[in-house]
Order: sequence, then C-alpha cells, then structure tokens
Amino acid sequence: MIMAPAQSLANAQCGQHVELQRMPHELHIRHRGEDWAGITNQKERKKLQNRLNKRVSRQRKRRSDYPSDCSDAASTPSPRSDALMGSTIDSLITTFSYCTKEDVGQKRAMLQRFAEQALLSFMAGDPCADHRLRLIQLNTINGFTRNARALGFGFDWLICEVLSPFGTNEQTPSSATPSSLIPTRMQLSTRHHPWLDLFPFPKLRDNLLLANAIMPPEDEQRLYDDIMESGGSRSEWAGLVVWGEPWDPQSWEISLPFLQRWGWLISDCPEIITSTNYWRNQRGERPIANPNWIEELSD
Repeated sequence: MIMAPAQSLANAQCGQHVELQRMPHELHIRHRGEDWAGITNQKERKKLQNRLNKRVSRQRKRRSDYPSDCSDAASTPSPRSDALMGSTIDSLITTFSYCTKEDVGQKRAMLQRFAEQALLSFMAGDPCADHRLRLIQLNTINGFTRNARALGFGFDWLICEVLSPFGTNEQTPSSATPSSLIPTRMQLSTRHHPWLDLFPFPKLRDNLLLANAIMPPEDEQRLYDDIMESGGSRSEWAGLVVWGEPWDPQSWEISLPFLQRWGWLISDCPEIITSTNYWRNQRGERPIANPNWIEELSD
C-alpha cells in the first residue's frame, strides 16, 4: 500500500480518514508470497515481477482475442447498451483471475447482468453466438456456488485468499451433505482453497490436491483459468460443463480440450468418463473409451 507522504502525514495528524491505495501490481497477485514490494533480494524480486508480468500479458491477450460485440438484427441497441454489453463480456474474460472480498460482489453482479442481457437477446429471437461460451461459464460458476451452499460454506468461495474450512479443522460435513461432496480424508488433512471441494468426484478432488502440491503457480493458474474461464478461448469451451444438479456426478461433462491438457488428473475417475459419454451420446457424438481415450483424441 502506498500514500503520498506529505498529504498522508497531514491527514493523519488532523485525525482525518486516510484512504490507502493499492499499488498497481497488487491487482494481479493471486497467492501469498507473490508481492515483490519489500523484497530486497534482487533475484527473487525479479522472479516475482516476471511472474506477475506474464500473468498480465496473458490477461491482455485474452481480452484482445475475444470479440466484445455481436450483431442484433431484431433490434437496434443504443450506444449505451452496446458499451455495457461489450464491457461486460470483456470483463468476464478475467473476472476470476483475482477476487478479493471487496470486489467479488461486484463481479457476481457483472455475471448477473450478462445473464440478463443474454436472455433479452434470446427473447428477441436473435441469440448471439458469442454468448454461448459465457453462458457455459455462468452455469459452471453457479453450479460450484450451489455445491458450496450444499457444503454449508458461510463465505464466497470465489475469494482468492480464503481457505477451505475442511482443511483447517474449522468445519465438518453435515448429515445433509450430498454423498458425492463429502470431503475425503485428504481434504480433511490438507490446507487448500475451497474451490477444490466443489467437484462431485472424490477421486478427482484428491488428484487436484496432489497436483496442487507439486504444480508451479503458473500451472495452477492455468488449470483454474481453463475450468472457470475456458482458458480465454473464444471458439471452444476448454473446461467442464454442468447440465443438471451440480452435486450429481452424472450432470457433468469434461470437454476434449480439457482432457487433452489435463487428462492425467482424471486417473482412476471412470465416473467422469461415464457421465461425459452420456452427454456426448445425447448429441450423437462418438463416446470416449477408457483408458484409451488419449489415443482416440488424436485420431
């Protein structure tokens, strides 16, 4: 945190309220230990600066790659509504790259505003194709949020700085918790972010915890982005899709891009392949065999 020294000192001496401002780089910090301010070791400071610079670069690329507008033949929107819709979609691309307790409510409101705009487009008889990926994202976020409620979380799981109450001995599952969400022994003994508790696949949750312990922060960020934001893709969803009740394993489908990049995480998770194949069959698509799906994807 930084202040203008003279003005800040004067305000403090007068007993006035002093508003602290974030340093620009703090907006992109996702993990403790990533703040280079105050680091005197030149090598370590440079390493942290490079990490944040790469993160900012990826976010800018995603914003430039994704179209921020779409045509509406059914009606002629006002310039103000065009700007609103464009800014909403553009902001969604990096909505969950960094969430603090202070701004998570605003970002959820942004998602709600997008949902309302997409509904208006649909009701006008001219749904925008560019909305499809964002709607999948919205359903995924809402699905995880419902699972968080089913687990009895009294906080917003999107906040980056919170810890799971299961890994800190602060909470035990209630008798009303769906069986698919009951925490494993590893969840109860490992400190972790609560987003890992929200998948209705116990083995996948354990695999994610193990991976989280060995992956560098860049890979962890990439995994989170793929699941929550489709990795910034504008043409194909690269994460998970939820089609029904989020606590039901049969409601989930894993996309092929996710399998190609993160398939090793679903080792010993045949129920995910089963549910994915169910939804692929609904669309008349070829099922994915297990364990030979990797070879099939390259056919």
